[in-house]
Amino acid sequence: MLKQRVITAIVLLAVAILFLFWLPTGWFVLLVVAILAMMSWEWAGLTQLTDWRQRLIYTSLLLFVFALPMADDLQITQSMVWQVYTLLLTLAVLVAVRLFARKGCWSDGWQSIALGFGVLWLTNFAWSVLSVVQVLGVWWLLYAMSLVWITDTGAYFTGRAVGKTKLALKVSPGKTWEGVMGGVALAMLFSIAVAWQLELALAPMILLAFVVSFLSIYGDLFESAMKRQVGVKDSSAMLPGHGGWLDRFDALLLAIPVFWLLWQGMMA
Repeated sequence: MLKQRVITAIVLLAVAILFLFWLPTGWFVLLVVAILAMMSWEWAGLTQLTDWRQRLIYTSLLLFVFALPMADDLQITQSMVWQVYTLLLTLAVLVAVRLFARKGCWSDGWQSIALGFGVLWLTNFAWSVLSVVQVLGVWWLLYAMSLVWITDTGAYFTGRAVGKTKLALKVSPGKTWEGVMGGVALAMLFSIAVAWQLELALAPMILLAFVVSFLSIYGDLFESAMKRQVGVKDSSAMLPGHGGWLDRFDALLLAIPVFWLLWQGMMA
């Protein structure tokens, strides 16, 4: 298992470097579309669309919705409508996680809601990624992603060391509030270092890091709830040793749109 994880991680890293730093921007768009297609395929599976034809139709529909505003996607993600839209999606995720944490499941009919929500959720992530790269550049996308990875790492080690108070026992038994605080604190320290190095305003950078890192944990919890609802460990087996694409991007699905939203409000 460890060997598989390492090999897969190396391959993913090599592909990411190639598309981010060596190939023209158009190729990066193709990479985003490919990952979006794979995540939508997995999402359809989590909502219990088992027939490959149904999943193909769902994936095609999602990609069609993603492509609709491509001519002026940046204009859309800089609008007030998009900002409200992103806030509502974020609120929906927070509510869904808390409902699952109370009952250990969602009520009947959740599949239909999840199918529709998946289209909104995944396409908004892709639009946000492309907007960040187009306006801020690759390095700021990597910064936003680093906040998530640092939060996850800090939460894991802090939780193992001193974690006692469960965050959402019925969603993810291993996560604790102590771990959350450790992960968020580490992300904020990283943000302070970046702000100091780049001579940026300290307070907005710290606030941005706090909100993005904290909410990224709920992105992770949301996908965990989806998997628990249908009784699976991973979203798929596409990435040997890692699970599926949703397993790798779950926290980013919430974090990147929120990062882009907050950047426009505080750093622009």
